[in-house]
Amino acid sequence: MRRPIFWFLWPARNPGPLDADAVQTTWLRICGRGPWRWAFLIALTAAVVIVVSAAGAATLAQPGLLTIMFTIVISVPLIALLARAWVAGTYVSDRGVKVSGVLTTVVMPWSDIDVITASPGSRLLGLPLRVAGERVDIVWREGAMPTHVESLSPDLWLRPESFAAARDRLSTWLREST
Repeated sequence: MRRPIFWFLWPARNPGPLDADAVQTTWLRICGRGPWRWAFLIALTAAVVIVVSAAGAATLAQPGLLTIMFTIVISVPLIALLARAWVAGTYVSDRGVKVSGVLTTVVMPWSDIDVITASPGSRLLGLPLRVAGERVDIVWREGAMPTHVESLSPDLWLRPESFAAARDRLSTWLREST
């Protein structure tokens, strides 16, 4: 069997059709990362690499407890925030919906979700600035939860058909999972 380059990055798939008892256990991202998110994440990754490398070089040039502590205090949070930025998004599986942000993650089972609505008001490219646009909210027993499916998000900006597809995909998961 031929394996693609970097084969360990692809999950193993069982060939053949699935039966009616098949369960989706892995989390699937509702909408893929858009070009604006890719550009931001690549630039952010390059900046973190530069800062961590500079801190490491300072530690090697002037070894001491203070420089080691400074390197750790700068490197660990930056790397952790960068990793969380790469996984931020809205995911679905047969268990429910997972909305992962940079600092928080909320997992909602399908049984707790009442309805998925589109509401006005979107954040421009993920910034706190609210502009005219559309956002998909999940209404569940604890209130309304905004998702990353926004018409002006870094994933869907300037791609209205992708926003409609992501909104419909989330609604279809709710309809078929309850």
